Amino acid sequence: FRIEEIPLDQVELDKENEMLITVAHFQKEVFGTFGTPFLLRIHQGEHFREVMKRIQTVLDIQEKEFEKFKFAIVMMGRHQYLNEDEYEVNLKDFEPQPGNMSHPRPWLGLDHFNKAPKRSRYTYLEKAIKIHN
Repeated sequence: FRIEEIPLDQVELDKENEMLITVAHFQKEVFGTFGTPFLLRIHQGEHFREVMKRIQTVLDIQEKEFEKFKFAIVMMGRHQYLNEDEYEVNLKDFEPQPGNMSHPRPWLGLDHFNKAPKRSRYTYLEKAIKIHN
């Protein structure tokens, strides 16, 4: 489980028309997330361009870099890319599927290149085992 601080401007929600969703980074495969996920408030019927502006503000990313991001709704290990110009937020897209308790609720995925340096498979104390015959 994660404990995450909710920004003060997102604490009060209109239960009928607003929802907090998880936003996470991935690169091609949704099982290979990276970075720190965060919560974001969305509104029913809101144009997705407005959501994108808020995400860019939260991440503090320049426009040129942000243009490379692709957005997807990730549900049950599958992602469905969104057309940013046409999509309007539908809260039902982010509600858990009925009768499917084994999977967490859908989340918004940011598909982009991971610029973080690759971690070594071994720590500095671990070394590969060599067998000499």
